[in-house]
Amino acid sequence: MARVGIVGRLILILLAALVLVQLVTTAIYLWRRDQAFDARLSSPLADQATAMVALVEKASPEELPVLLRAFNGPDLLVTVADGHGAIRDERQPRRPIEALIRESLPPLDPPRLVSIQYQPSRDGSAPRRRILGRFMANRVVVTVGLADGRYLKAVADGELMTRLFGLQPGFFAGIIGFTVALLAVVLFTRESRPLRRLAGAVQAFGRDPEPRPVKEAGASEVRVLIRAFNDMQMRLADLMRNRAFVLGAMAHDLRTYLTRLRLRAEMLPDDSDREGWVRNLDHMHQLVEDSLTFARVSFGADRGARSDVARILTHEVEERAALGAAVTAGTMPAGPLAVVGSEAAIARALGNLVDNALKYGGSAELSLTVEGPFAVLAVEDRGPGIPLDMRAAIGTPFQQADAARTRNGGGAGLGLAIAREIAAGLGGGLEVGDRPGGGARVVLRLPLAPGAA
Repeated sequence: MARVGIVGRLILILLAALVLVQLVTTAIYLWRRDQAFDARLSSPLADQATAMVALVEKASPEELPVLLRAFNGPDLLVTVADGHGAIRDERQPRRPIEALIRESLPPLDPPRLVSIQYQPSRDGSAPRRRILGRFMANRVVVTVGLADGRYLKAVADGELMTRLFGLQPGFFAGIIGFTVALLAVVLFTRESRPLRRLAGAVQAFGRDPEPRPVKEAGASEVRVLIRAFNDMQMRLADLMRNRAFVLGAMAHDLRTYLTRLRLRAEMLPDDSDREGWVRNLDHMHQLVEDSLTFARVSFGADRGARSDVARILTHEVEERAALGAAVTAGTMPAGPLAVVGSEAAIARALGNLVDNALKYGGSAELSLTVEGPFAVLAVEDRGPGIPLDMRAAIGTPFQQADAARTRNGGGAGLGLAIAREIAAGLGGGLEVGDRPGGGARVVLRLPLAPGAA
């Protein structure tokens, strides 16, 4: 059997909600009719029947018609007849109200007849089952035997659907409708849960390309969509793994050739030519390493690792200052600050930012603060800064603010791209701005580890 589609499911939920409202409202209506009969029989009809029997038994034949005219009204018809007519089956259990009426009257021998019936308003209607007949009835017939052998019959009819706890039934119908609407919302939410799961998986796959299959659930269209997404992310993951493998193999082979060329360059007799060849080969080697690093970090970051970013920053500053670089640390937390990510990845991202600041600004000032759920690593320099029209592309591979730097051996433009990929893979980001007073300010945002202050 084919599964019902999402449109069909929503329609079925709406139809089920409407049917449920009707069923509950009808059940309450019938229940209140039953309650209304009991209330009508207990008071005042039971007392009225007892009083009418007592008065009729004491009245003379001339007074009886006057009493009957006094008893009768729009919703009550009282008659006295020689025969009792149709009465309730005596084999059925006796109703408590019948015993109450009999006990309230003078005893007779044999005991007087007391019968209470529920009847529909139409005469001569087909007989119904006892419970269904009580629900469908809107007339109460009380038959009581008199001392002279005749019978008093009181027929009470009219509107028996009284108020429920002092409130109109429509109020409770509205409450029922609201409850059913709330149930429909819950069912709609349940039907949309697989879509929300799929949306979360799509967002997670954008940050971390490691495939995480989504459980197939919901309507047929949703299942097909989830199945297609699972297949897509598996294929994309395979493509990225193959890309990393190919780049790794190329980098390995290029390292071998670069090492051979560098050995030959160092054996050149001319010092000027030798220095130029060695410098170019070093740049090529760095380009290969950066390209391989970018391919690895773009495949995903280790979000399960935890690192002390304050210690990483301090180590970077001390190590570069020991080599004579103009690197200083500004605002720092008092103690350790744990963030998501491996120490090697964060150190590589921060090192790239510091190298750029030293290369193009001559100095680097580092600071570490906390803003909400992120640790904010800021690297500032006093260089020429980065033009506004170049900032959008500054973190993309092989892009630099000054293209001449690449041609002159300044780098391949992968430093900021690697830092941005590492931050994005961990759930953070990289921002480029201006430093007050002149220079560039590059900010690396890293998510704090759970429990970190």
